[in-house]
Amino acid sequence: MKKTHLSHQQTTKGRKFHIDTLSKDEVMALTNQCNMGASGLRNKVLIIVLYRCGLRVSEVLGIRSSDYSTNEGTLRVIGKGNKMRIVGLDSQTRMNLDLWMIKRKELGINGVGNPPIFCGISKQNHGQPIQTVYVRNLLKRLAAKAGVEKRVTPHQVRHTYAHELLNEGIGLQHIQISLGHTNIATTSKYLQRFNPRETIETIKERVW
Repeated sequence: MKKTHLSHQQTTKGRKFHIDTLSKDEVMALTNQCNMGASGLRNKVLIIVLYRCGLRVSEVLGIRSSDYSTNEGTLRVIGKGNKMRIVGLDSQTRMNLDLWMIKRKELGINGVGNPPIFCGISKQNHGQPIQTVYVRNLLKRLAAKAGVEKRVTPHQVRHTYAHELLNEGIGLQHIQISLGHTNIATTSKYLQRFNPRETIETIKERVW
């Protein structure tokens, strides 16, 4: 089988295995299992941003208050190799993020020290970074509660994002830039010529 970067088949030591993407209903089932408190809202919005922006878990946990442009509806993301990119937020993702930012402010987590957007809220870790293992365990726990039988991981959510964009007919260049995949030889020449603003505006126009 011909191997492409968006294929659901990956090869490890000569063995091929299938990567299950999630359906929209399955992702929403995960968010619906988040509790009604502040931590539940934070976790729900974190999952939404993972899902609708296709970020790596390290990227979403690294987003700071100053990285969110409320006027532009964009997030500044630091990816692999310390490379920065701007991702656009669709209207519903933006609305949910704004709800968390309001709650975050009510909790006394403001711009002092430029803490991560998705941070600890208890007395012990107030405003402190969240560890990636927390997000991995969170998704596993929510999947069990929601009855999602697939093995749910942050990377699978990111893979789901790319798959959805492809199915929606969004151009490969938009997908490549949104994911920060600038090291793929077959698309690098297109990425060098592509206008990032077009990518941002295209992603912002997506609807749920």
